Amino acid sequence: MSSPAPSLEKPAAPRPEMDDAPPLLGSWRNIYLVVLGTFVLFVALFWALTEAYS
Repeated sequence: MSSPAPSLEKPAAPRPEMDDAPPLLGSWRNIYLVVLGTFVLFVALFWALTEAYS
């Protein structure tokens, strides 16, 4: 049984800028919360419009 061939690719260079906080809202958690809140708001709005005009 033969062993797999060693990888010839270089490991990826570290990218410290990927560890920085996003420029808006201070953290990725806050951005995700805004996106989720916007989604919930749109669902509620469309539900209310559907109820009003059905």
